Amino acid sequence: MALLIDEIAHFAPQARALADPVLDIYPALCDKLKGAPRFIFDENAIHTSVELTLGRPKLLLDAMRHVRVPYPSMWVEWPESGRHRIREVFPHLSDVPPERPLPLRVGYLIETDETGRRGLVTWCWNGPDREELRVLGCSPPNVAPIGAYFDLDQRKDQPAGIMEGFLRNNLVRLWNDNPIQREALFDIWRTSDHRFTDWGRKYLVAQERRVGPRALRDQLPYMWSDVYGEYIEVWSTILMLTASRRIVDYRPVDRAKLNKARAKNKKVPLMDHTAVTMHIGETHAQGQRRQPLGYARKSPRIHMVSSYLARRGDKHWVCLPYWRGSGDVIHREVRVRS
Repeated sequence: MALLIDEIAHFAPQARALADPVLDIYPALCDKLKGAPRFIFDENAIHTSVELTLGRPKLLLDAMRHVRVPYPSMWVEWPESGRHRIREVFPHLSDVPPERPLPLRVGYLIETDETGRRGLVTWCWNGPDREELRVLGCSPPNVAPIGAYFDLDQRKDQPAGIMEGFLRNNLVRLWNDNPIQREALFDIWRTSDHRFTDWGRKYLVAQERRVGPRALRDQLPYMWSDVYGEYIEVWSTILMLTASRRIVDYRPVDRAKLNKARAKNKKVPLMDHTAVTMHIGETHAQGQRRQPLGYARKSPRIHMVSSYLARRGDKHWVCLPYWRGSGDVIHREVRVRS
């Protein structure tokens, strides 16, 4: 399966040649990707990210008070198959209409100012090749016309009914009996302002001409649902990448040698990136090793430690939130009664 960044790079030169204002987003994205670090999560890493979003929102919100995006712009991508846990917890999300199939890969470009606390998230995803969506012989990746403009130091009231409407059947359901966690969950979304980007407004005008005003109004809720509920995933992945204690492994992927052959065949070069996989234990980087008879596999402990006040003698200090992980990857469900 091709990476999403490679599909964008492949389609960008063709879109540039057409000089279509709607297709201009692909060359623009490609130029930004070339100057941004690119992190590709494997299925285990994005599965853990999903588990963190299903955990206590207050801990995630506490960590967001200290996080800074480490680069002016960066790309994060993963296979959607690694997020099957969401559809296990919320079975109704598995009912996917044929006209809106589940994506194969999902990614976002995050751009920030000098503080790393304010910026814009642009979402992209691809799906199965469909004849009716083909442009220049292929189905281009989808780019969301609605962006998440965020400011982690501010709180913005969300449009009436939107927050409740998109989250009522999903994450909010987990915290109906816990007002503190429920309010913290809503507070995560209050750091964002979801609205149409400059390119998104051009896309709306073109779409209105193509399908008509009435059909466009019917499509608007889908445009919102594609990105609004995903906002929490941005910060769970960013926090995993910026954790003070190492919980993921990084493997740089250099495609220089491969691109030499592609250049000879006049093909678009593929992009270098960093593969992100879960760091489980001390032997993880050395590969799988045979264990002695009677070896009991340790259950995974991957969670966030909240901030706390520490003391040694007459010295006091505050320990900031951090991720902690150990054990072997296994799936386990824990049912807690209220």
